[in-house]
Amino acid sequence: MKRTHQQDVSMQAPSRVMWKRSLLILTAMVVCFTAVGGRLAVLQLAEHDVWQALASEQQLTDSVISDKRGAIVDRNGVVLARSVEVATVIMAPGEIPDDAARETICRELPTLLGVDAAKLKKQVAKTASRYEVVKAKIDYTLCNTFAEWVKKNRLTGVFRVIQDYKREYPFGSTLSCVMGFTGTDNTGLEGLEAKFNDELAGTAGRVITSANGWGDALPNDIQYETTLAAGEGNTLQLTVDINIQRIVENHLEVALAETGAANRTCAIVMDVQTGEILAMATKGDYDLNQPRVVQNPDVAAQIALLAGDEKSEAYLTALQKQWKNKAISEFYEPGSVFKIFTASTAMQEGLISERSSFYCNGTYTMAGVRTMKCHVYPRSHGSQTLGEAISHSCNPAFMSIGSLIGTTLFPRYHALFGFTELTGIDMLGEARVTPSLYHGAQSITAVDVATSSIGQTFKVTPIQMITGVSSVAGGGELLQPYIVSRVISPEGAVLSQKSRTVRRRVISEDVSARMCALLEGVVDGGGAKNAYVAGYRVAGKTGTSEKTDQGLAANGRKNVVASFCGFAPADDPRIAVIVMVDEPQTYIRYGGTLAAPVAQKIFADVLPYLDIAPQYTEAELKALQTTVPQVRDVSVTRAGVLLKQQGLVIRVVGGGEQVTGQMPQAGAPIARGGTVVVYTDGEEPTQVTVPSVAGKPLSEANRILTDAGLNVKIVGYPTDRTDDLTARQAVVNRQSKEEGSSVPEGTVIEIGIVYQDATE
Repeated sequence: MKRTHQQDVSMQAPSRVMWKRSLLILTAMVVCFTAVGGRLAVLQLAEHDVWQALASEQQLTDSVISDKRGAIVDRNGVVLARSVEVATVIMAPGEIPDDAARETICRELPTLLGVDAAKLKKQVAKTASRYEVVKAKIDYTLCNTFAEWVKKNRLTGVFRVIQDYKREYPFGSTLSCVMGFTGTDNTGLEGLEAKFNDELAGTAGRVITSANGWGDALPNDIQYETTLAAGEGNTLQLTVDINIQRIVENHLEVALAETGAANRTCAIVMDVQTGEILAMATKGDYDLNQPRVVQNPDVAAQIALLAGDEKSEAYLTALQKQWKNKAISEFYEPGSVFKIFTASTAMQEGLISERSSFYCNGTYTMAGVRTMKCHVYPRSHGSQTLGEAISHSCNPAFMSIGSLIGTTLFPRYHALFGFTELTGIDMLGEARVTPSLYHGAQSITAVDVATSSIGQTFKVTPIQMITGVSSVAGGGELLQPYIVSRVISPEGAVLSQKSRTVRRRVISEDVSARMCALLEGVVDGGGAKNAYVAGYRVAGKTGTSEKTDQGLAANGRKNVVASFCGFAPADDPRIAVIVMVDEPQTYIRYGGTLAAPVAQKIFADVLPYLDIAPQYTEAELKALQTTVPQVRDVSVTRAGVLLKQQGLVIRVVGGGEQVTGQMPQAGAPIARGGTVVVYTDGEEPTQVTVPSVAGKPLSEANRILTDAGLNVKIVGYPTDRTDDLTARQAVVNRQSKEEGSSVPEGTVIEIGIVYQDATE
């Protein structure tokens, strides 16, 4: 059979072109399979972790749980700040089954959880969302109620409750300007909370939720949420003693109310030997648990009358003022308190001694400048010793001392005492010191030295002042103040610890001891007598400085800063105290009248608390109170003998011969010469009404209370140890029983006195 031509062609071997084409196709296929295989190898081996994480991210969602922030405790372990467990309610709007369920949520949850109804309505409408925070940081006591509501309405796939923490401050406003506060994310925003945020912060926890292929959360039971627990932060232990802090704040609060200080009050108590801060307070301050509430009711009322940007600006200004730690962040002219350093400098350089004499004719004259006056002008102090010049706070005397120091030594010691630099205290907000605040060595003049020697024309902060005074009191070494003593891990390990740090020596131990003795005289009968505490040797200096960089106040006078800085016991200093009353609105505005009495109350309460025993002089013992003996159930005659032995007077009520009652009661303290009322025949104590003696001269107050049938106990510097003029200046500034209250006849009324002399 004969083959056709087509059959011959089809049976021929592949041509060269076909081989090439096949080879190219095969090569392409090999390359493609190799590339795909290589990529699979990379995905499975080299990029395994990356793709696994992406898969997990698609299949799981996680929510952050706030870290459990570490506690802040005082020197004795008392908790000042802590993190308490709360809960946050999360909603997945996309899981809400129908409109009826949405209506139930919008109708009932605002009341149950206290959330905003309008905001909730917007949230439930976000059907594509799986994570809406309905309510953050709710108390756990509400969780059970909420869980029951969720189950009742069959919404377990819609809501989740996750663990959270919030910051709590058990003592409210106490130590607020020091502590600071945290934000809603538990990050420190102010004070120690911000300064030590890294130490206090723990590690955030996570809530992991399964999701389906579409990314929607899988239903779960609201009460059983899987979590990775948050880690706890470190504990911060302070040098502060909360009991001393509360003492200081209580007295400052009273001072703020009594003086109307327009720019607040502040105080610091420091351990002279170590530099530890035992208390630091500013009033007015704020409640740490409600830091964004304006605490001053007058300011809050004024802000409420405003609107728009003006209201917002006033609100922020008020908050920033109440948050500010005045003790470390505000500058002021120290006034006569600075005379401590002028005298210390001159004594250290051998320019003056206790035997030096100074003459005051009421003025001080320097070439080329107007005559400078003593604060007693047109009177004068005449001839004085150094001790008398300090007690009198005599400006001409200290300008004379300044002239002896001169323009070379003065700026050198100004820097040595720490007034040209930060103290280095471990806190945020210490005001930055710039050359514009003081007279530097390159520019200081003789006139600058004269004015600076009495504490004018330069500025310091309260923390600088008390640190400098502590160096004078504590042996001549300038210490670094500190307020955080230890950082402790959650397991109890001490991670860091601070101790006494000497910055440098400024004066000798000998000069320090001599200055302590001189400054004790200022309190014991001198211009700071309102800081006197019977049984304790208190030393210190008062200051009154005008705010020369401001205009006149509304009352037509310059605003002033009234202050006191001192220490005790003078012969073995343990604590230093500074008190500042900024812009008092009282008629008498001297530091000795306004600040020294506050310091007196602090010393009187803190020294016994620190187990520093009083050591009374003979004069103090003679004036001391005695104790009422037990005379109930003895004869009237015997009662009279017993009371006379204690230096007390008896007054008998009733005609019987046997004592059936007494007032004051046995064991009560009473001044020698006081009257004890005894009752016979079962007579009931006679009630008398307490009169008001506040603001009255001491002699008049004593007469008023005695005439009312009451006993008097006087707290303050004894009038019998002052001259006649000074004694007449003693007035009552407080009484232990309120005016109009009813008390038994013979009750002891304690009155505090303050001397209204004009010593700066």
